[in-house]
Amino acid sequence: MQTSVLVIGDSYMPVEAMRPAVEALGPEIVATYATVDPDDRPDLSPLREYQGDPAVISTWIGDHTVLIVHAAPVTRALLERHRQIRLVVCLRGGPVNIDLAAASELGVAVVNTPAKNAPSVCDLAIAYMHLLLRRVPQARQSLVERAQAGQRHLDSAFVGGQWMGREPRGLTIGVVGYGAIGRLVAEQALRHEMTVLAYDPFVTQPTAGVELVDLHELCLRSDVVTLHAKATAETAGLVDAAFLAAMKSGAVLINTSRESLVDETALLAALRSGHLGGAALDVCEPDGVWPELCALPNVILTPHVGGATAQTRQRGLELGLADLMRHVGGEPLAHRVA
Repeated sequence: MQTSVLVIGDSYMPVEAMRPAVEALGPEIVATYATVDPDDRPDLSPLREYQGDPAVISTWIGDHTVLIVHAAPVTRALLERHRQIRLVVCLRGGPVNIDLAAASELGVAVVNTPAKNAPSVCDLAIAYMHLLLRRVPQARQSLVERAQAGQRHLDSAFVGGQWMGREPRGLTIGVVGYGAIGRLVAEQALRHEMTVLAYDPFVTQPTAGVELVDLHELCLRSDVVTLHAKATAETAGLVDAAFLAAMKSGAVLINTSRESLVDETALLAALRSGHLGGAALDVCEPDGVWPELCALPNVILTPHVGGATAQTRQRGLELGLADLMRHVGGEPLAHRVA
């Protein structure tokens, strides 16, 4: 018996990246492919972080019983109109573009791909830690300024002494949020011979070598603070002026989680005052003070590249398609969220 699947690509997860894995599943999967317009984003509150219009997606569904999506929105109206849909495979960790409540009420199973980006985000956070502690952004900026001034001679034997940095060995790192990514970061930090503190109100037993502390103590003791908490009403503005003031003078902040965790205006003030040694942000408020942050020589700013690796895509596809085949075989789903 064949299963009819609609695979919907987007700007982050294009069809070309999904097609080989889907077609490798064999003849029992009959797939049709479509791509949403990334600029077509009607108001679909409370859904978030989506690309495409459900009205357009509806015209593609036909008699398909399974949807494979990444950013495409799946609304109540869409599911009610196409009652033959039995499974939505969402190729992301947080299925915020899916109406989970509606899916549950209508008996539509939804699966996600938890922690698919954990290794890549961990790698980026550790890389940022090294760059900030070694003052690489400032050192590079000094070369840009010399070049712009026409100073072509560079005494490379000794100029590096102007940018004396620190190794992570012997320093303390504070991990805020001790889920899949936070645990990987802690493991890497221990390998770097760091003291590792962690804060997570939902964790009572950390892994060996990690000390659970409250948030204030984490701020007071950490040379590096790295954020890996989820975006919730409780974590919004977690890193505020008081949090930053409690951090060690010269400490650095890394946010590869969500922009809502940080009061970026307060962060800008802490950096300009010299209280913080630097910051690395992979996420920023879209209409916030990111241009001012980007102009500072001790700030690294990137446009949410933490999970943007080929391996993350592959891990997501493997997790999602494995659940698709469980669905086809009548087996329990491993990562069901609705």
